[in-house]
Amino acid sequence: MRVLLASASERRFAWLNDCFQSIDITCIPLISKEKNIEKNKSVKQQSKDICFSKAESAALEWSLVDSETHDIPDVIIVSDTLVESPGNENMALGKPEDSFMSTSMLLRLSGKRHRVWSSTAILVQKNKQYQSLYSDWRYKIWTDYAIVEFDDLSEEDIIGLVESNSWVGKAGGYDLAGSAGQYTKIIEGDEVTVLGFSKQAIDELRKII
Repeated sequence: MRVLLASASERRFAWLNDCFQSIDITCIPLISKEKNIEKNKSVKQQSKDICFSKAESAALEWSLVDSETHDIPDVIIVSDTLVESPGNENMALGKPEDSFMSTSMLLRLSGKRHRVWSSTAILVQKNKQYQSLYSDWRYKIWTDYAIVEFDDLSEEDIIGLVESNSWVGKAGGYDLAGSAGQYTKIIEGDEVTVLGFSKQAIDELRKII
């Protein structure tokens, strides 16, 4: 069984390897550019849309690969995670572009609860239980959320988090498994959802591999 994580996320790759140690999992980022976040949609729907876009890209890219010269994966996984701004279900906090944006996001989250949405798609070939996507590739998407609560952050706390660079590449500008873990707790949902996968999709993955 060849499983591919079509992602540039080292955190997702490390988590999958820890969770499925008996399976050979490879990680190859998508070539296609990630879809931009759309406004005027719920963050839940934005996460689904971006994940579907990634699934489309993965199916297209791997349908063009020569099976005689490359090992085609049996399963492809794509995922997207967005942080919902406290009190605004239509505002997604994506990955900050710089330390100023990271600071702004931490100030917005400080002392509040927020939802983290993760949508994960599993792609397989010729499985009638999944929806047709491209060529022989078929897919299914699952979406889950978790509620995370931040402590009231002091100025020193925020400076420390920003200077740690743990916000780089992280939706909402923080890393639950990193420096921000000492200031956060999960009120509802599963840790895997905050770290980047739908729990329902992971449960499905356990069944098929």
